[in-house]
Amino acid sequence: MQELKETEFKDLFKEENIGEQKFVRDCQIDTDLEMHIPDDYVNNINERLALYTELDSIEEEEKLQKFKKNLVDRFGPLPSSVTELFYAVRLRWVAKKLGFERIVFKNDKLRSYFTSNQESPYYQSALFTNIIRYPQSQPKKAHFKQTSKHFLMVMDNIKSMKAARQALLELHIFAGGTATV
Repeated sequence: MQELKETEFKDLFKEENIGEQKFVRDCQIDTDLEMHIPDDYVNNINERLALYTELDSIEEEEKLQKFKKNLVDRFGPLPSSVTELFYAVRLRWVAKKLGFERIVFKNDKLRSYFTSNQESPYYQSALFTNIIRYPQSQPKKAHFKQTSKHFLMVMDNIKSMKAARQALLELHIFAGGTATV
């Protein structure tokens, strides 16, 4: 009897534990938008590379704002390509939380690739179940596509990196996440 109770207890909290897991380590973003630190903004290539490395390690808004302030203090007002880069960083944060390992944002289409690991506990999680329900409740906003190698969610009419982030943030909230990512 005691063993049965322990099993029931573990099963009760199994879904909660999966929800806390990180299903992907990173999310690659491929886009046709101009997002970079221009040569004429930061002249020294080694300094630009160091800034990219630092930016890549930032995982929260407060640190991103501090990074932005330091850039403006040192180099002047941000070029639009750097602003787009910051939105891409924010998009990557949300995409990782949603379990997407790759984002392709081209021609006003946002393609979000689910993890390629077919055995991942992600596919048994409440997060994935809720994401699957999203196109059913929002058919004009998203649909799924299956290729020979990948399963992905496609969102049309996304015009900017900021809008792409907002679309995934809305999905994150729908899937049970918070608005702050």
